Amino acid sequence: MLALKIALRDESGSSRLHSHVQPDRPEYLLRPDPQKSKAMKNEVSGAFAPNRPDDGAEALPVSVKVDDTLLKSLVWMAAYHGRPTSEASMLAGLPTGRFISPKQAQLAIEQAGFTAGIIERQPNEVSQMLLPVVLFRKDHGGMILIGRSPKDVKVIKPASEIKEGAQPEVDEMEAAYLVVLPESGSKIVSIGVSQLKANYTGYAMLVKPVGRVDERAGKAEPANDGHWLLSTLWRFRRYYWSAALGALLINVLALAGTFFTMNVYDRVVPNQAFTTLWSLAIGVSIAMLFEFISRNVRAHVLDVAGKKADLIMGAMLFRKALAIRMEHKPASSGSFANQLREFESVRDFVASATLATVSDLPFTLLYVAVIFMIGGQLGFIPLLLIPVIIGVSLMIQWPLKKVMKENLRESSLKQGVLIETVEGIETLKATGGERYMQERWELFSAKASDTSMKSKRLSALAMNFVSWITQFETVMIVVFGVYLIADGKLTQGALIGSVILASRALAPLAQVAGLAVRFQQAKAALDSLSALMKKPVEHDPEVEYLNNPSISGAIELKRVGFHYPSPSGMKPPEFLKDINVKINAGDRVAILGRVGSGKSSLLRVMSNLYRPTSGQVFCDGIDIKQIDPADWRANVGYVSQDSRLFYGSLRENVMLGRPDASIHELLRVGKLTGLDAIAADNPHGWNLPIGENGDGLSGGQKQLVALARSLIARPKLMLMDEPTSAMDTQTEAAFITHLNEATQGTTLVVVTHRPSLLQLVDRIIVIDGGRVVTDGPKEEVLAALRGTSGPAVTSAQHSDTQAQSVTKDAS
Repeated sequence: MLALKIALRDESGSSRLHSHVQPDRPEYLLRPDPQKSKAMKNEVSGAFAPNRPDDGAEALPVSVKVDDTLLKSLVWMAAYHGRPTSEASMLAGLPTGRFISPKQAQLAIEQAGFTAGIIERQPNEVSQMLLPVVLFRKDHGGMILIGRSPKDVKVIKPASEIKEGAQPEVDEMEAAYLVVLPESGSKIVSIGVSQLKANYTGYAMLVKPVGRVDERAGKAEPANDGHWLLSTLWRFRRYYWSAALGALLINVLALAGTFFTMNVYDRVVPNQAFTTLWSLAIGVSIAMLFEFISRNVRAHVLDVAGKKADLIMGAMLFRKALAIRMEHKPASSGSFANQLREFESVRDFVASATLATVSDLPFTLLYVAVIFMIGGQLGFIPLLLIPVIIGVSLMIQWPLKKVMKENLRESSLKQGVLIETVEGIETLKATGGERYMQERWELFSAKASDTSMKSKRLSALAMNFVSWITQFETVMIVVFGVYLIADGKLTQGALIGSVILASRALAPLAQVAGLAVRFQQAKAALDSLSALMKKPVEHDPEVEYLNNPSISGAIELKRVGFHYPSPSGMKPPEFLKDINVKINAGDRVAILGRVGSGKSSLLRVMSNLYRPTSGQVFCDGIDIKQIDPADWRANVGYVSQDSRLFYGSLRENVMLGRPDASIHELLRVGKLTGLDAIAADNPHGWNLPIGENGDGLSGGQKQLVALARSLIARPKLMLMDEPTSAMDTQTEAAFITHLNEATQGTTLVVVTHRPSLLQLVDRIIVIDGGRVVTDGPKEEVLAALRGTSGPAVTSAQHSDTQAQSVTKDAS
């Protein structure tokens, strides 16, 4: 809360203002206090430049709590512009759940359909056309500047500002501004100028919604924001312009050595002018020193730009990989991983060494022009050979492109085998399947090696040809130069200088030819990554979702059909067919059926991990496609059969989706699932190390962690697929007792083959062949199953004996 004396004003005067929220608060945007250390000043100045938010990409400021006033200020801005969103939606896809960095804040508001920029302005310097804007406060919070207040306010001067001998307090009237303080319930308040400046850093964020085309205008092509790679590099264009200027300086200074050699042979040697020799030597040494410094500066500038672009693009690709809708995810995890790994090829190609070579290319013509100046007709020799080199290099690109695409495909298959083997090494050893995977590995390795060898052969051909052309050029210049010297049209120094310049003229072309393989590899990888970037994501930026829906847990499926993606040309099998199910809020339902009947697929559709291929799924009467995916995830708990655990601690795995959960919540789910006993029985407690995929825990313990991870958010709708399949009888009994208490008032849908779990439910749905065959109260369905023979009994995996067991347990 600001330490200000403010005059509250009712917000009813502005009908467009709503109390909504938004993300984070950049510490490195704070205006440095004159009393602060020099180190802090350097950090602030180095990490931020006004109007250039991209400059902060490499800064590592202290993050800000998600629930701070800046977050609320940004969400308020979203609501003000008619696009209300929630905190959960705003923070979805960011690297951390509890803290966000300044760049992540800007990213969050942009993901919500806005453009944002940070400016350095005093309140009176902000144009009325830009209002409202978000002001960054010195207490790491935020507030909204609405405009000038029509009335002045009375302020009380702090005792520190009162002159000696004056009265302790002096009331004054001063101009005021209208601001929104999120911590005061998003009310509009009037704050004096001096009081506002006391807590204002001097930096503000402009937020503007991205325009959308009215549907009445007809179908239009989406706005082109530029290629994801080029648009990112363009953000750092000032670095590349600096590198281009550096290349100009480097290549001009490189001429000094040529002129030095020419003058020594033409003037110093014939005249034995040693004074001139040393003068020239000193001059050329200074030029060489500046060339050395310029090359290092250029390399540093390109490295900095490359590092920043790498961080942004890497985060962008990984965020895209996490956001892809499940039905569009590549079928092979290994190929998917290799696809992301290929970004390294793109990154390496646009690294400093490559860009330095490219920046030297235009100066080939400069060297040729200088050869014409000092060597006359000798300039025609490199001028004619340059198109030859370019032509041969371009001709080689065609076969090389085909080979590199094949190599990328074979490498993806090889990577897929590797990941499958590493993840399933225990199964391979247990079943003796090592030979099978070894055979596949050697097959794909051989194919990848063949395509790699072909690409290297083509690259070597190009490089050897350019090398031969360079040597041939030197011979031709010397031969024709001798004739020109004989005719008195050329000096020996000019001939030597022309040879040096001709070599320099072709050097960049030779390096470019050597980059042919890397270029095609990067291009193939770029095409693959661009295809990935075009895949649909869960949170469609073109859709205006309903944020913060009041989910009670009621869910309804109308004529739902579903099938998983399949290779092109093949008709996928239907896993769900014309499903019509209505589950009211608070209902407790069990889904029974034989293996492969569609039970797990039904839960995946209900959880919105997959969208139905036909029909609709409603929650509280709202199509779940209209609900923001982040809000849906916050209200729905889903435990699959194969929930994975990740490398880290027991606590980190339980709090995976809720890193901001309190220790009380952690202990609550620990007691509920029995994890508290696991934590108590080891010296590490809740910091118990867990390996990849839960190595170090038993199957039942892994299941307990997955259940705790889902229950910690207190979901309104709980979907569980075989939640106790790996538990022993005692653990299962304790779990059922606690779960029954914890899910009171929560809609519970559980898929199970365990009769003991039926005591949690009061309704049973039986599925067979992707269709609902039985749906009704538990006792009636169990009675029907006991008296029914045929598919229904089989589908529910209830024999007569099992039915009796189920009935006994349920009672």
